[in-house]
Amino acid sequence: MPIRPEMKARYPKDWRLRSRFVRLYRAKNRCEKCGAENGRPHPITGARVVLTTAHVFDQRPEAASLLNLAAWCQLCHNRHDASARQQGRRERLEAASGQLRLFA
Repeated sequence: MPIRPEMKARYPKDWRLRSRFVRLYRAKNRCEKCGAENGRPHPITGARVVLTTAHVFDQRPEAASLLNLAAWCQLCHNRHDASARQQGRRERLEAASGQLRLFA
């Protein structure tokens, strides 16, 4: 998942190294949840798999311990993050609508 620009400062300086270690070395280039192989067609969706690094237990970007990170395909990562992502969108929409009312 791409890191939103406003969140980038919250990630550790060595995030790219941690992410790469989890995806390529620890997970051996496979989703740690469903086993889909990076770069190959996904067994369920048929889309090319791109491994991502997910925060499993603690969603905060600062919680980047290797025990809290997992290499997941897009499908597994999206399923895991769906409710949190929906809540974030809702909060951003509410904040934006509040700002619009100020200028109306």
